Formats: sequence, structure tokens, C-alpha cells
Amino acid sequence: MITKLNNFTLKSFVGYTNPNDLLFRAKNILFGYNGKSSVAIGIKDEFLKDTSKKSENLRIFDRDYISNSLLLENSEGKIKGVEASFGKGGVDIENKIKELEKQIISEVEISKLDSNIVDSRKKIRTEIDKIHDSRKGEANIQRKAKEESVERVIELYKKDFQDAKKIEADDDKLIKINGDNAIEKQIAQNENLRPLNLSKIQTTLIEEVKVIFKEKFGEDISIPEFEVVQWIETGLKLHKQGDNCKFCEGKLDFSDVKSKIAQYKENKKHKAKEKLKQFREQLQNLFESIKAIEKESKTYTTNIGNEIEQHFTEIYAKKNNIETLTTSCQSKIDNIEIQENFDFELLAETLKELDESLSTISKTKSEQLLELRKKQNNLTTLVKGAIGLEILKSTSIKDNLQEVKDKETELKEKRENNKKKQKEIQDLKQQKSLTKDFADFVSQILNDINISLKVELDTDNKNYIIKSTNENATLTIKDISEGEKNLLALLFFYYELFADNKQQSVKPEIELIIVDDPISSMDDSNKFYILELMKNLLELSNQQIFVLTHSWEDYCNLSYGKKAWENNQPFATFEIRKSNGVSELSQLKNIEKPYKYLFKEIFEFSQKREDDLKTDCQIYHYPNVMRRVFEEWYSFKIGRDLNLTSSQQDRITSELKITENREKTRLGLLLKVCNILSHSINGSKNPQEIHQSAKYLMKLIADNDKLHFDNMKN
Repeated sequence: MITKLNNFTLKSFVGYTNPNDLLFRAKNILFGYNGKSSVAIGIKDEFLKDTSKKSENLRIFDRDYISNSLLLENSEGKIKGVEASFGKGGVDIENKIKELEKQIISEVEISKLDSNIVDSRKKIRTEIDKIHDSRKGEANIQRKAKEESVERVIELYKKDFQDAKKIEADDDKLIKINGDNAIEKQIAQNENLRPLNLSKIQTTLIEEVKVIFKEKFGEDISIPEFEVVQWIETGLKLHKQGDNCKFCEGKLDFSDVKSKIAQYKENKKHKAKEKLKQFREQLQNLFESIKAIEKESKTYTTNIGNEIEQHFTEIYAKKNNIETLTTSCQSKIDNIEIQENFDFELLAETLKELDESLSTISKTKSEQLLELRKKQNNLTTLVKGAIGLEILKSTSIKDNLQEVKDKETELKEKRENNKKKQKEIQDLKQQKSLTKDFADFVSQILNDINISLKVELDTDNKNYIIKSTNENATLTIKDISEGEKNLLALLFFYYELFADNKQQSVKPEIELIIVDDPISSMDDSNKFYILELMKNLLELSNQQIFVLTHSWEDYCNLSYGKKAWENNQPFATFEIRKSNGVSELSQLKNIEKPYKYLFKEIFEFSQKREDDLKTDCQIYHYPNVMRRVFEEWYSFKIGRDLNLTSSQQDRITSELKITENREKTRLGLLLKVCNILSHSINGSKNPQEIHQSAKYLMKLIADNDKLHFDNMKN
């Protein structure tokens, strides 16, 4: 057993040797912020100075345990197996494996059966499509989608048959129906008929012309013909003021001509003639549209039926009326001063009868198209039903489909058999492995403490892989958090110490166990479990144990009730202290309560200079201590628990009545330091901010609870 370090020099330890009143005992608990790793190395080296000791007589857990002792080289994060033999019995596992391997059906046979099923399904689909094509004839009925399974296709045809039964209930009649495209052609012909359109006469124009025919026109001014006025107006556009006439070269009074044209155009006679000519033009257009409709008569009656022929005849008969009315209009135009009669009643009656005849033709066409489409839809439904009925009645399709289902059942059974046999083989191989028990042990513990990881044997049955229990995805060490990594490493370390799966008997060759900072980066939910493992180690009877920690709370938990330094007791407790840059060990016997000790730490740190904060250990440690002190003081001061995050700032300022902006800013910095650095190693490492926050925390407590602060300070 090691009792002391002899002339130990490493980092801040310089030629250090334990004094005689500070010797190591069988079970040793060391607390300190700096120098722990150096002490762990010194204890190991002191142990190995004895040439009779080998590395297998020693186990050491430290920050490098994963990379140095656990990971396989070039493994992408695979973990070395931990061997433990617990006597699986005398079963001849190898013979069982060979027998099971004989029962595995070859992949060649399975692939052949699978391919045969695919071919059979294609054959059934081909037969279905053949029936479809032969029964549909020229009808535009699409096959079922290619990607649909045979069962789904048959189900769709069955539905077609059920729909057809609503129209034709007799299967014998239905089965005789075949598709053709006669109705489709008739529909297409009707849809392609040229539209029949009558040219319209504007109602407002008719009313204006009625007024003209009633009006008496005198000899108020000599007016050239309408066309002459238009001609002169067009010619005038070629001239400008001062030009001679472009036609006769004579003198042209441009303004006078322009004025007269305007006078002509404004003249009542002139305007009346213009309206009459518009009216005549619309009568002529109507006449031409009747002639165009006449040309479509034969095509319409051929496609729609002779019942509409009389309506075409009625339309033709109106040509004479239109011609008569056009002649009356022209007479009025030729001699507007003479009182002419125009049969407006005849015009109204003619237009009405034309619209009625044309509307009847259009309605008949639409009704026939509707009926044809209905017939077409019914025929399509009946043809699809007939196709479905023939497919459902096909003995060949039914037998082939049953054969496919039987083969698929056989294929499924063979695959399940292979899967079952392979699992049995894997289980047997794992039984042969000395590493299987550890994978089960660790996975069970991780499950018990709600860590979504598990450890499984790798394919070599010697080493391990890590998997996520949520997604069953294989992970590497880089994929998991620091806390999960440390927990996993410590479980490996702890389990490997024992020779049995109940962790009752330590491997006989192990004499010394060193554990450096076992709870680093652990979540609170996992600390309790790890502390219990450490307490178990400290109870081992035949090994010398060293547990080192930087956490005062963990030190208190581990050393509680151990009666350290008493005579005939195996326990010794130490503090690693540094003075003037040199480290040494000191006896740590009286245990203060954690809050008192932590308060003292922050108070003393707040009295120092910020440049005293030098190491990463201190940078991570003090924010965590500040968080613990603040949360515990706040809980007994305010009477409510506090989760110290930045989102709680408004609550804290309200309950502590902080109103000044400067104080709110300092509180915000304190929350930032406590929240970021006490929960993450990736936060800002600003010693000045940490020191300022420690000073502000002490001021905050002093301002709000002076009695408590003074008592703690003293």
C-alpha cells in the first residue's frame, strides 16, 4: 500500500513528500481545485516504483480514460470490449450454431422464388389487360394504372362491375356488352357543328330610325350626298391653311370649306341619312347571316334529325321580309324629304320569329348532346362492368392469383425462418463472447437512469458500438454529450474492476484504484448514481482507493460519516492547496456544510484581484459555485425556488426591488456568467466578468440580507 509521495515534482508540486502525520490510508478522498491530476499521476508512479507491480495491478480513471484505455485504434468511435466470464454452462454452442446454419435457406433459392412471384404477377396483369382491350373495342376506356398491384386492380374492376349492376342487373345481358365508339363519334360530330349566329339589329338604332321616318325634312339647305361630304372631308385633310386646291390648282378657302363640311355634318337631313344607312347595313348583315344559316341546314338535320328542318325553313322564309324592309330603308335614304312608310311591326315580328327558330335549333342540339353523353356514360359504365365481370369470372386469373399468394406466404415463412435462425445463431455467438454481459449491464443502467443510449456487441462479438435507443442509429463517441461520454466511460471503468456480474468480487490482480474527478460534466440526475458507485468503491476491502474531486459538495457526500483520521480507521481526507504557486497536501477533517463552504469561497474570491483567476478549472468552477450560492440564498430569503436563467431577471428585479439601471445591468451579467459557464464549457471565459459577478453577488446579499451576510462573513 502506498503511504506517501516521495520527493514528488510535477507542475506546481516541487520535491513534495508527505509528512508523517499526513500519510495515505487504505481509502483516501482528496479535494482541490488545482493539482488533482498531478497527484493522481504521482500516486500511480509511486506504485509502479515497486518493480514487482505491473500495470494490470493498477486501474486509473481520469480525463484521458476514453482515448487511452477505451477506444479502439482507427475505429471511428468503437469501444474496446470488457471481458468477464460467468460460466455459461457446458452446452456445445458451436454444434448448435452449425445445425442452425444448415437450416438457413439460401439467398439463391429465396431470390428465385421472389423472381417467380414477380413473373406470375406480370402474367396475371397481362391477362387482365388482354380482357380489357378485347371488351372495350374502340371505346375510350383506359386501363388501370400500371403501378397498382394485381389485387388492387381486381378490386377496381369489381367496383366497375358493381356500378354497372345499378344500370343492368342481369349478368347474362351485361356480359354480352362490348364497347364501340359510335356514340363518341356522334358526340364529336355534333360538337363540331358550325355555330349558327344571327346578326343583331340594335334596339336603340331601331328607335332612332322610327323618329326619322316620322320626321318631315324641308329644303333648309342644299346638302351634297353623304358620300360626297365624306369625300370632301377626306380631301381637306390633305390641305392646310393657305394651300391651293390639290385637285384643280385653284384658290382654296380652307376655313370656308371646313366650316361648310361641319355645317353639312350638323345638318338634320345629313344626320338622319347617316342613321338610315347604319340601319340599312344592319338589315343587310342580318340577311347575309340568314343565308349562312341556310347553308348549314343539311348538316344540322343529318346530325341532329329532321325535326329541326321546319325551323330552318321558317328562318329562310324571313329573307323576303328583310329584303322588303331593306328596300323601304333605301327609298327613304334616296329621298329623305318624301314621307315613306316603314313596317316596324313586321320587323319586330320577323326578329322575334328568327330568334325563336334559332333558339329551338340550339336547344334541340344541346338536349341531344346531353342525351348522347348520358348514353355514352352509361355505355362506358356497362362496358367497364362487363370487363370487370369477365375478369371476376376468369378461373385462370383466380387460380394464378391464389398460386401467387401461396408462394408469397412461403417466401415470407422462409425469410422469417432465416431471420429467426440468424438471431438464434447471433445469440449463441454472443453467449460465447466474454463481453456480452457488460453490454447488457451498461444498457440496463442507461435505461434505468433515462439515458437514451445502449451498448451492443459489434459484428466481431468482441468490441462494442453505441446506439441511440430512440432511432436505433449507430453513434460514435463524438456524437454524444460530455456528460454521457463521462458516464459511459465511468461505467466501463467500474464494471471492468469486477470478476462477476453482480459486482461482488474485484479481479484478484487489482491492488490500487485511482479515480480523478468522476462526476465532471454530469447532469444532476446522474450524479447520485455515480456517487453511489464511488461509495461502493470506498467500501472495497482489499484494494487501496483514491478518489479525487474538485466539487466540495461531492467531497462532503463521499466523506460523510467516514471518521477520517481516527485511529484504526481506513479513511483519510485531504485538501490540495496552493500557496505562492507551490502545491501541497493538507489534512481536511472538519466538514463544513456545503452552503457555508461555497459562500466562503465566493466571498474570498470577491476580495481578490481578477488576475488571480488563472486556470480553466477555476473559470468553470466559480460560476457554478455562484449559481449554487445565489439559488440557495434566494430560496430561503424569498421562500421560492429559483432556476437561475436570464429569463428570470424580471422576477428577481421585482422581488428584490432592484430599480436602478446600473444594478439591473450588473444583475444581468451575473445571470449570464452563472447560466452560461455553470452549464457549458463553450461559454465566454472572461475572468473580469466572473470576478465582477462574484463581487456583485456578495453586494446583492449584503444589501438585501445584512444580518445573514455579516454572520456568514464572520
